[in-house]
Amino acid sequence: MDTEFAGEVWAENPDAILAIAPDGRLLHWNRAAQDIFGYTCAEALGLSMTDLIVPRDRVAEEMKIQTDVIAGAVAIYESVRKRKDDSLVHVSISSKAVLHADGSLRYILSTNKDVTHLKSLRDSKLVESKFRDLLESTPDAIVMVNVTGRIVLVNSQAEKVFGFDRTALVGKPVEMLLPERFRLGHNAHRANYFSQPRTRTMGAGLELYGLRSDGDEFPVEISLSPLETEEGTMVMSAVRDITDRRKAEQKFRGLMESAPDAMIIVGRDGKITLVNSQAERLFGYQRAELLGQSVELLVPDRFQGKHPGHRGEFFAQPTPRSMGAGMELKALRKDGSEFPVEISLSPLETEEGTLVMSAIRDISDREQAEKKFKDLLEAAPDAMIIVNRSGEIVLVNTQAERLFGYPRSELLGLLVEMLVPPRYREKHPGHRTHFFSRPRARSMGEGLELYGLRKDGSEFPVEISLSPLETADGMLVSSAIRDATQRKRYELALHEANRLKSQFLANMSHELRTPLNGIIGFSEFLIDGKPGSLNATQKEYLDDILNSGRHLLRLINDVLDLSKIEAGKMELWPETFLVQQALEEACSVIIPLATKKSISVRQKIAAKLLSVTLDRQKFVQVLLNLLSNAVKFTDDGGAVQIDVDYEGAANLRLRVRDNGIGISPGDFAHLFVEFQQLDSGSARRFGGTGLGLALTKKIIECQHGRISVISNLGQGSTFTVILPLPAGAPDLVPSAPGEL
Repeated sequence: MDTEFAGEVWAENPDAILAIAPDGRLLHWNRAAQDIFGYTCAEALGLSMTDLIVPRDRVAEEMKIQTDVIAGAVAIYESVRKRKDDSLVHVSISSKAVLHADGSLRYILSTNKDVTHLKSLRDSKLVESKFRDLLESTPDAIVMVNVTGRIVLVNSQAEKVFGFDRTALVGKPVEMLLPERFRLGHNAHRANYFSQPRTRTMGAGLELYGLRSDGDEFPVEISLSPLETEEGTMVMSAVRDITDRRKAEQKFRGLMESAPDAMIIVGRDGKITLVNSQAERLFGYQRAELLGQSVELLVPDRFQGKHPGHRGEFFAQPTPRSMGAGMELKALRKDGSEFPVEISLSPLETEEGTLVMSAIRDISDREQAEKKFKDLLEAAPDAMIIVNRSGEIVLVNTQAERLFGYPRSELLGLLVEMLVPPRYREKHPGHRTHFFSRPRARSMGEGLELYGLRKDGSEFPVEISLSPLETADGMLVSSAIRDATQRKRYELALHEANRLKSQFLANMSHELRTPLNGIIGFSEFLIDGKPGSLNATQKEYLDDILNSGRHLLRLINDVLDLSKIEAGKMELWPETFLVQQALEEACSVIIPLATKKSISVRQKIAAKLLSVTLDRQKFVQVLLNLLSNAVKFTDDGGAVQIDVDYEGAANLRLRVRDNGIGISPGDFAHLFVEFQQLDSGSARRFGGTGLGLALTKKIIECQHGRISVISNLGQGSTFTVILPLPAGAPDLVPSAPGEL
């Protein structure tokens, strides 16, 4: 028989091919059958077909075999088979009889094709037309499943709950909606349900979970209902996401223990029904000593007589409120000591009737803090707020009441975040924790704009100084808060004044340029001798006019550039250029001046530097200003050196060195100040506008760079400029030093 079943037709056929003996035992089982049904060939041989046929299909299939196959016909039909793992598969079957020479049955040859997915899609189309409107009207997620556990229909609520598009669900095993740890046993649960289908809750008494498309699990309630259709029995699952309910239950159960205050729940008769561990610690009793006792046990003797009446008033009108508002309340410990408290009351509606939950807070620390700091805080000119490590306000002064618009009683005990605009609240506890981890007197949010929030909802700018306060009960932080509204207005007015000043200077500069250009032009025209020759005195006078005009034009141009920067209108035009060419452009202007004084100008570019991406015009302008200064303040026969290289990987470094007169230590403070020249003695022998270095510094800072200087009087100066480069490596090429 093995030889008969050998060969490619059996081994490589994509469909499951089974050879079934007359007594129903399996004689052969190809690879495709192994893939579909889960049994290896060794496990399948000798297995009875009754182990594969789902009980409800057995009788119909046996009749099909008897009436068609045994009679010599080819029987084609669909059935449900059971896999090794108890899951079901829908198959399309073609069976025929293989006979002996005498006409007796040798075996039945059965070809099985897995049509589970196709059958589910067909079921989906047939069922959808009947039940779509009904399913869409229900508020729960509905998932309809056939006997093989394949999804045939879902409603839009199911798409929302599970996060899948319905096209991704139909035809798939329902187990894809279950966490993996529950999938193995689900086949058996489903088979059990189909064997006894009835409307019931799934997993009664168990915690059930669903699985969303993003992998998140969530708790669910599931109701199952059988549905008879033309395609057979299906099960309709109504799935409800109970995440919110579960959270509420957990929150209620954990409320007592997670609360920072002592919590005591009391019935209408005044008997204590529940306490948390904080109440045990606060009052010094064990829980068993409190439960069932009258709550007056915790009230000092002098108040016990009136307390039942107060309790009766609360139960008559149960609303959340503070107990004894405006009064000083005291509580009594087991050891007989009294302590000041704040108590908040809240009604709780339960099946046993109305209860009252009391949140009790020991305010001994607050009273001690108030006594210690009251005089200090009231004398302070600023609003003062003292906060503990938990962020609770323990003390405020009258200035804080006026600034924020709250009476003191509304601030004490609440989180300081209530005084912070909502957009900053999420991060504020982290800042507070950071301060307590490294407490030191400092300004809060240095470099940031801080805002406070008044009771009326209005925001206002503030300046805040923080100081740690060591107390017997732990560290507190004192916040001195100053309304910065007026300062902000002043800064805004100053900014506007600067803008108007810059605008005025720019307009005036433009107005002065036109006549100056005329004076310079006509002076050059006359010096060139085009109208006629001039004598030596006339040329001297014209040279003075021309030099004065050029000096004034440079001053106007510098003032115009300065006004643009101060008005925020300086534009940058980055471009990639050769550093060598930029140096040559600047030096072409400087060399004639240096030559007159016999000053050598040398340049050195780093071996790996070729091109950079910067504002070329401003780079040349900075270089010109520094070189002209170096030549101007270097005596005849001196030297000027230009070095260009990298600082790190992201910055360009430019250095201009000279061996000139140097800078006095007392002049460093005025070096980059507008209209101030360091050679301010009689004769002002070096000339200049007094704007060169100030303008240079502002141009560099506009590009997020920096400039520094090292100088020794009589030995020369070195100016260093650092300019950040954009991301990306510049070209690399060697370059040798040279003299220009």
